[in-house]
Amino acid sequence: MKTALLALPILIAAAGPAHATGGFTCRTAGAPVIEIGLGFGHAPGAPLVLARLVDSGRQVPVTAPQWWLDSNELRLLLASPDAMRRELILKAKKNGRFYDGSIWRGGKRRWVRCRES
Repeated sequence: MKTALLALPILIAAAGPAHATGGFTCRTAGAPVIEIGLGFGHAPGAPLVLARLVDSGRQVPVTAPQWWLDSNELRLLLASPDAMRRELILKAKKNGRFYDGSIWRGGKRRWVRCRES
């Protein structure tokens, strides 16, 4: 009985929320392939902890000054690290298990699908 009472506070402390991360991988159809990787924290406010852009196999350095994610929509603005140039805009709506929409990069609009990763 004493062992169970001593173990109870340890079990309660271990039952706290896990502060893990999740994310999305978004890809265009057809060549050249544009891929966006996003990582979100699972904490209040869901901070964006990772933003990666790969265009035709070449990694493009970016920062994410603006983004929006809810159960129906994903929006993202990727800019150059000095925030002087817009690299990509993504707008996608929930479509079953995916988010389907468009990206704008280099003045061109492309279809994109985002999956949880």
